[in-house]
Amino acid sequence: MRDLPAKVKTAIHVATLARKAGLPIPAKVRPILEEAAAPWPAEWLLAPLPGDPIRVVELFAGPGGWSEGIAAVLGVAVDSVGVDISEDACATARAAGHRRICADITTLDPEHIALRHTRAVIISPPCPTFSPAGKLSGLEQGNIQLLCDAIAYVGEAAGFIPMEWHHNDYDDECGCDPDAPDGKGCHGDGFAPRSGATWDEVREMAADVSDPRIALMLEVVIWPLALQAAGAPIQWMAMEQSSNLPEEILDDLSCEFSCAEWFYTNREILEAADYGLPSRRKRVYMIASRRYTPTVTRRIRPLPATTMAQALGWQPGERVNTRGNRPVDPKTGRAKGGNSFSADGPSWCLTGKSRTWKRESDGYRLTEAEAGLLVGFRRSYPWQGSRTSAFQQAADVVSPVMAAIVLSGMFGALGEALIRDYLAQLYDMDDMLSPDDYELIG
Repeated sequence: MRDLPAKVKTAIHVATLARKAGLPIPAKVRPILEEAAAPWPAEWLLAPLPGDPIRVVELFAGPGGWSEGIAAVLGVAVDSVGVDISEDACATARAAGHRRICADITTLDPEHIALRHTRAVIISPPCPTFSPAGKLSGLEQGNIQLLCDAIAYVGEAAGFIPMEWHHNDYDDECGCDPDAPDGKGCHGDGFAPRSGATWDEVREMAADVSDPRIALMLEVVIWPLALQAAGAPIQWMAMEQSSNLPEEILDDLSCEFSCAEWFYTNREILEAADYGLPSRRKRVYMIASRRYTPTVTRRIRPLPATTMAQALGWQPGERVNTRGNRPVDPKTGRAKGGNSFSADGPSWCLTGKSRTWKRESDGYRLTEAEAGLLVGFRRSYPWQGSRTSAFQQAADVVSPVMAAIVLSGMFGALGEALIRDYLAQLYDMDDMLSPDDYELIG
């Protein structure tokens, strides 16, 4: 991270003294801090005081799925800032009380001085290039190879290539002694020096992919390792992506974290309907942690099912039409093309086109609030933008429930008990709570 000008150091010192005294940041130094910290909060230039919540950066943060999972489901206080390029998604998150920076993530510096106290990064790169709902260009071998080559270079750019690899590759160029008595050789930390490549140059390695959204998967490893390289106390990373994400990409991501001495990496495909949500959504989640804690590997067991009809308060027997009037198959008596489903089970996975779904009995269409409810948001969640935009946000977002399931171990929270309680209140489902059958305190 770059060094600070003298006047900024002085402003930080003055502001820190004020905070320790329980006072607000003095007005005379706040503009200096804001200018130095932009686009991040001015307060993030100051070291956290004892008892302060951890600082979390959310990338591709959307309308607030991860944020709600942490705050509303797990009840954990964090000092979090999310970044997203969608103005409507940012407006939704802000209306719900979550901080947002509306920007292209690739234009931001992951080693910004304001991020030097960041403890965690949460990342949800766009999924259309990997999802069946998109064109699947992310599954083309040429694109996978370009992306994996770039991922494999991140550790070198960040300075986390093991020294023995460095000596094998650059034996003729490096004049250090790999057998130095301290066991660390020339670089002092067991790693080869940083390659000197900028993060923009690393991103350029994947610039030839057929869809630029594929290359955004690079951010999953760039941001955590860049923060680690810059000396931030980064502890863990969480990622969500389409369950179609190729194993080669997941393997290369895991390899980069392992080489940088992250203690634990794991990924798992989870189906939202298996955890009490009334809509289907299969995603792969990855966790990487630099430290061991007993709760990191904690698992939440599948929860009782919730049907779409139960969640929305509909009568049993309703069906949902998803694609308008289509020819009827004489063999089944139903429309061709699979354009309807029963509401007596979890709904199909929401997409932006779910705004056209209608109840077959009376033509009733889902509201924005009901779309959010199906993916685990409270009815009063303040969706912003047009109807089309709100449905797309609900289709893209990480469910707060799934966020809580994935992050429960990272926060050492009660996990299953809190998630069951949230679902019971959200869908008025008392059978979610069964203390006789489940150990509620981990």
